[in-house]
Amino acid sequence: MSLRTLRLPAMVLAALLVTAGVAWALGFELGESKAELELDYAVEVTDHGTGRVTIVLTIADAGRLAPLTAVDLNIPNDETEDGSGYVDLSVALAASDVDGKQEYSVHILRDLAERASLRLRTGYLDGKQEPLTWYYHSIPIADYLDD
Repeated sequence: MSLRTLRLPAMVLAALLVTAGVAWALGFELGESKAELELDYAVEVTDHGTGRVTIVLTIADAGRLAPLTAVDLNIPNDETEDGSGYVDLSVALAASDVDGKQEYSVHILRDLAERASLRLRTGYLDGKQEPLTWYYHSIPIADYLDD
């Protein structure tokens, strides 16, 4: 058998092997409340009067979501109301340790903060991990903004 006849099957096999490891994990929003998830966090929003606000999330206990994978700031697209999931911004926030608690802060425009939410992400629920699955608890920032 010549090398030329083996080239196409070898390329197909290589393509299958390269793409076999690529898989997307599914993320599910948890419908349970803060109390049901045994979360201990505080959100503080400071309006600077300049059209900008500072949001500070302090997590004392991740509860049933421990260990947390990330805390994301998520700002959905305000023009999409069809539930498509398009977002204007989604970014992981950096944590800092303050008195044994994890603290996350972000400084953004107030009109963006009105649409924003903080997402506590984890690959675990009640200490159990499902392959290719992650969960998040959403904290809407609008609930903490003063009128």
